[in-house]
Amino acid sequence: MRRFSLNLPALYAFLTELKFNNSKDWFDANRGRYQALRQEFIAFMGGVIQGVARTDPSVADVRAQDTLFRINRDVRFAHDKSPYKTTFSAAISPGGRHSTLPTYYLQLGADESLVAGGVYRPQAADLRIIRDYIQRYPASADALLTYKALAESFGGLGQSGMLKRFPRGYGEGSGLLKFRSFTVSAATDLAEAGDLSAFVVQKCADMQPLHAWLREALAYRKP
Repeated sequence: MRRFSLNLPALYAFLTELKFNNSKDWFDANRGRYQALRQEFIAFMGGVIQGVARTDPSVADVRAQDTLFRINRDVRFAHDKSPYKTTFSAAISPGGRHSTLPTYYLQLGADESLVAGGVYRPQAADLRIIRDYIQRYPASADALLTYKALAESFGGLGQSGMLKRFPRGYGEGSGLLKFRSFTVSAATDLAEAGDLSAFVVQKCADMQPLHAWLREALAYRKP
């Protein structure tokens, strides 16, 4: 795998300064720094895609430039009118960065950096398909909740937004029925990161049991 390194001190400095100078005037004055870092990030993501494709060939043809999210914030309905995000972020999925398919997500930020994956808050139709699959195969769902690799690498599935009771229309069964998102995440300290590319690729490999399960679930049709 060909690896591309990021100038992490420069990236961290830029995002930290942006955090305290979040204005168009400051950004325009530092646009050259941003563009250089963005090109590095694109090259870095190209190397990550190559690494992830070794365990998930479905992403082999994803173009690095298509994985990046814009740094501009959508402030139309936001209370916070700061024009820029203080993160560089990207999502790898054969369906595109806004895909409803299982996705690998990377965020590098002034406050928080993480690697995450899975399906976050699936649309109602997809959530119903996943829950039907859980109801039909509860042992498979329970196994995912206790999967050793997910527990060791991510502390298990994220439980934010879980229901307190089983959803309407579903009898008691696997506790996974109470989930509204099916994701994992692992934080990293950008200021102390070592081989970030290797770290990201390994975390993406560690989440393969979740992505494989989600693909099966999303393809499920009730008999």
